[in-house]
Amino acid sequence: MGKFSSEEIESQFNLIKMLLAEPDKYRDAINAIKKDIAYMPIELKKKLEEENIIL
Repeated sequence: MGKFSSEEIESQFNLIKMLLAEPDKYRDAINAIKKDIAYMPIELKKKLEEENIIL
């Protein structure tokens, strides 16, 4: 798997935070992210852990 830029990681992180801010509205998207969490870049997983964001 290729390396991700910090901008890509930050963009994905911000998207996840936005979706989690309104979980009822974005339930399908959140569930899709949960299914694909194994394929997330390690850097993004670490950033989510640092912010105590659990999917």
